[in-house]
Amino acid sequence: MTIQRLRTSLLSVLLLTLLASSAVSSEKITIRINYPDRSPSYLRALDLNGALFVSSNDFAALFNLPFGISRERLKLELRLPQHRIKITANNPYLVLTEVATNTSSVLQLPLRVRFVDSLYYVPAQQFFELVERFSGQSIRWELTSRSLSYSPAAPPSKPAYDIVGAEIEPRLNGYLLTLKTTRKLSEFEVLFKQDDGWLFVTIANATADTAALKRLSTGGVIRQVLTFQSPTSIQLTFRLTKEIARAEPLVEEGTNHLLIALHTKAEVEKEELERRRQEAIRERLDRERIRQKLDVIVIDAGHGGKDPGTIGVGKTKEKDVTLAIALKLGALIERHLKDVKVVYTRKDDRFVELYRRTQIANEADGKLFISIHCNSTDRKPSSANGFEIYLLRPGKTESAIRIAERENSVIQLEEGYEQRYKELTEENFILVAMRQSAFVRYSERFAEIAAETMSKHLKIKNSGVKQAGFYVLVGASMPNVLVETGYLSNRQEERVLRSKEGQQKIAEALFESIKEYKRIYEETLQDGRSSF
Repeated sequence: MTIQRLRTSLLSVLLLTLLASSAVSSEKITIRINYPDRSPSYLRALDLNGALFVSSNDFAALFNLPFGISRERLKLELRLPQHRIKITANNPYLVLTEVATNTSSVLQLPLRVRFVDSLYYVPAQQFFELVERFSGQSIRWELTSRSLSYSPAAPPSKPAYDIVGAEIEPRLNGYLLTLKTTRKLSEFEVLFKQDDGWLFVTIANATADTAALKRLSTGGVIRQVLTFQSPTSIQLTFRLTKEIARAEPLVEEGTNHLLIALHTKAEVEKEELERRRQEAIRERLDRERIRQKLDVIVIDAGHGGKDPGTIGVGKTKEKDVTLAIALKLGALIERHLKDVKVVYTRKDDRFVELYRRTQIANEADGKLFISIHCNSTDRKPSSANGFEIYLLRPGKTESAIRIAERENSVIQLEEGYEQRYKELTEENFILVAMRQSAFVRYSERFAEIAAETMSKHLKIKNSGVKQAGFYVLVGASMPNVLVETGYLSNRQEERVLRSKEGQQKIAEALFESIKEYKRIYEETLQDGRSSF
């Protein structure tokens, strides 16, 4: 190891040691304030490696000094009788402004202001010296005892006037007119007439130093000041420039002064444009919420007419079971969900092409598409059993692929099917499924709810949520699932599926699934969330 690398290593260790030591020696403390005539009070403070910082928030509140906080800009402004002190978090500079002349100077502190737990901590000694110098109060700081001795000045005599002056200063959105008061004035009225630019401020039970008010600069924003004193009130009248479009009173924490914000035409127009933009956004969102409301459910009874579907062990036709369940499910929705319209792809024993079923759903602006089917195996009877819920995706398992192939084989009964479905190659089918990605989360959520709900209400086994490439789901511009309600190749499940009681129970289970899905779905719309 070279001498240079050794020095670098030792310096790194020393620096880490110093940093660790600094972290350990930082602690929160309190500074005691001693009074000549009452019990002491305390200020929150920080001891950072022996340097003491005091909370300017606590100091202002304890000594009744008006102050304001800008949380966005991390600034605190402290008001003294003739000056304002602006304190900025993590900054070693204070801005001292003389109120009468509005001139500012910058003072550099030995250490930067610390911002901890929403409090602005400033170096104690320099801060106390500054406040004592410009406030006229007797403050004596004792470093060894970490205490502050305070001797309040003699109580001032009652001021001759309630309003003793005014000042105006530019702000980001216009100007701020401050009427300086000696006490809190709560009964006042502000009226601004934009057509002629007159601002009227009427204050009940108050008096004003009219000479001081007339000394307010009348150039720039304020062109003229008139005062009308009566035994019961004072009216201050200001003629403003034409650039002012609105005046509104403000409430500022920690001050008795009356504050009036004067907004320029440019700013008011900007605010109006923003208000209209936000209103347009809200209206658009409201329309979208109404449009997306779950108000149309499309129920597709699988097969029908010349397409019987699968045939059960006991000669039960799939098309009869799916239609019966679909009609019972639709009746439940119409009876209990009055705000939902039910659309059927078929209500009787007719043949409907696969592509036409999702067309019907899209034309009706459906919000949920449920295709009802029965399952089967090639060999009958069989022990295969259970209901399954499918999503439109290329099948992952051999059984899912086989089931999809059987359900899709019905296209051979359609005229011109070769031309209509020739583009549905495996590659294109993946692209079709991807185009429905906007509805994937909703389809998945409904499938999960339906699987759980049907499992609770039915004795048929829950075989889970799966995925396969069913043509009947292709093109549905809405959340969609295909439900295989059970196996007609299983003697026991065939008895359930062909019975009115079994069909009713399946319909009720699906209805409960829809009701729960509707509740969750519309809550997401109300909350403004984009997905489950």
